[in-house]
Amino acid sequence: MTPQTPIFLEPEFLKKLERLRLIAKRLAWSAAKGEHPSARRGFSLEFSDYRKYQSGDDLRYVDWNIYRRLERLWLKLFTAEEEMNIYLLVDASRSMAEGNPPKLEYAKKVAAALGYIGLKNLDKVGGAGFTEDLVAPLSLGRGKKQILSLFSFLSALSSEGETGFSASMRSFTRLFPRPGLVVVLSDLFDPRGWRAGLEALLAQRHDLLVIHVLDDGELSPAARGDLSLFDVESRRERRLFLDAALLARFQAEVEAYCGEIESFCRGRGVDYLRARTSVPFDEFVLLTLREGRSVK
Repeated sequence: MTPQTPIFLEPEFLKKLERLRLIAKRLAWSAAKGEHPSARRGFSLEFSDYRKYQSGDDLRYVDWNIYRRLERLWLKLFTAEEEMNIYLLVDASRSMAEGNPPKLEYAKKVAAALGYIGLKNLDKVGGAGFTEDLVAPLSLGRGKKQILSLFSFLSALSSEGETGFSASMRSFTRLFPRPGLVVVLSDLFDPRGWRAGLEALLAQRHDLLVIHVLDDGELSPAARGDLSLFDVESRRERRLFLDAALLARFQAEVEAYCGEIESFCRGRGVDYLRARTSVPFDEFVLLTLREGRSVK
């Protein structure tokens, strides 16, 4: 690894990641060899089932042990092992610079871990940052060289501009038309909404993993009294007096907003996980991510 390439993940952590794999549930698979069983059956090293021999079947796949015992011809079936396209979409808008640690830095580390898992399992990994539109797309690739490209891509992302979530997701579907597992890492703060963007991804038959990155201060502000609130993306400012009643209302609104996103995802078979930056990212990757269905 060159000095210019940042090391996102410690070697001991990388070893733990090598035990994991990313799972997609509904994908139409490509024909290249990889590490993931598809619903399509073919002859490979992964045994799946038996069926009765039919005229014309390849005799190499007859189970002769069964024939010797039962004098019946049974054919061994195997699960085809095929590659998966993994796309990492990282929100790089100005609101992602907020938090301690900054939400963008947290998202980068999670994205680096997931990309590494995919590449170690012979999948193709690509993606993009996004603000009002896509930023610095990373072409799909595999192998050690792509690990370096992935880390360099993530290192170059910085928090700039407003969020254009739906526009960015539509741009992504045009740039990357082949179905895959799309991992969205974002705070999903866009006054124009998030729903149309997720629907655009689902319409292209992508599997989705939505990682909702939030800072504790956004969920429960510590400040009280006379405040000046500044929107870092729109640059608008608003003054108000924050008392206990208004704080309770704010927290209820935030929870309802997050709950609406989660409900949308659950209703469409999409994995949704909330990532609070106060939780160490390695704990989130090794424990919380495995509570969903996309990482095993």
